[in-house]
Amino acid sequence: MYENTEIKHSAFDTACLRFTQSENVETVAGECGMSGQMLRNKLNPNQTHQLTVKDLVMITKFTKNADIINSTISELGMNVVCLPEASESKPLTVSAMSLTGYTGDINRHILEAESDRRLTRHKKDEIVKKAQSAVRELVFLMSDVENRCGVAGPFVSMCTDVVINGMPIPGM
Repeated sequence: MYENTEIKHSAFDTACLRFTQSENVETVAGECGMSGQMLRNKLNPNQTHQLTVKDLVMITKFTKNADIINSTISELGMNVVCLPEASESKPLTVSAMSLTGYTGDINRHILEAESDRRLTRHKKDEIVKKAQSAVRELVFLMSDVENRCGVAGPFVSMCTDVVINGMPIPGM
């Protein structure tokens, strides 16, 4: 029996399309040292020009849009997460609430798709985008907890609690 193993629309091609729709290709191309037309050709799966790894790294660093890299890695059955920068530090409660918000949005999108009995490309992209944000927020939360609970972390935290709340009295 014939088995179709070729994917007609790869995640990479779809990500390139989303990239051209969400980013200013002329500006990105200029920052990466190529013409806008050349970058458009490299992002178009029907053209012979292909994005190189160097091109992909440059446009991702400039735009902070890791969609193409995420989609490429996804085709290999893996996931990647953009690690948070030190300047992105925020309280743990805000991280937990953001994570809950992303999860709620994913649930809403899935319920809408279930009730419509179809999943459009736009809805799928929204779910994937929210899921990637949720995973990133979770990694940020884990990283922040690890950094706070390093070698001196528990001791400093305990001392802060004693200063703010007073020393606990056994049996009380």
